[in-house]
Amino acid sequence: QPVSTAAQQQQQQHQQQQQQYPTDTKLTYEQIAEVMWKRGLPYQDGEVSPRMAEMRADLGSAIYRDLHMAQTFDGPAPETINGRLAMLGVVTGLALEVLTGQGLLQQTGDHPVIVLASFVVISIATYAPIFKGYTRKEPFANGPWTPKAENWNGRLAMLGFTGMILTEFFAGCNTLQAYGLQPHSLGH
Repeated sequence: QPVSTAAQQQQQQHQQQQQQYPTDTKLTYEQIAEVMWKRGLPYQDGEVSPRMAEMRADLGSAIYRDLHMAQTFDGPAPETINGRLAMLGVVTGLALEVLTGQGLLQQTGDHPVIVLASFVVISIATYAPIFKGYTRKEPFANGPWTPKAENWNGRLAMLGFTGMILTEFFAGCNTLQAYGLQPHSLGH
């Protein structure tokens, strides 16, 4: 009889663990526990890996239980938010350089509320689907507008934005002026 009691306790524990996690996840509760357990530890070899990133992407709405999980190094939020902000920053920054002659640093200094509001709006717009359980892999992977394309465009925009800031810092003028695409008299 003690064997059956232990087996019953194990089965009850198994059922409780399954009920603890939402049903829309693609992971087993053991995989969810592995991802959740590793999140609080300092990263060690093998923890920042494609496997862990895939498991985080497949968490479904389990991710909403922990904001930190969405913000991990290889989690769904950081690269998406930074990429979207960089894409917005490069396009807006260049457009305002053409219209006003002001560089990114001056634009940001003159309009900090707009910059902060953009960050907040894009962050909320990125977190909302993550907390509802949508991953970067589905269901919108049709045609040229895929999460993979957005990631690569965002990465290029982050490099471009960094390049614009560095150009402005070292050249002492906006990016378009530094490359001779705009007269230096504009914006001064």
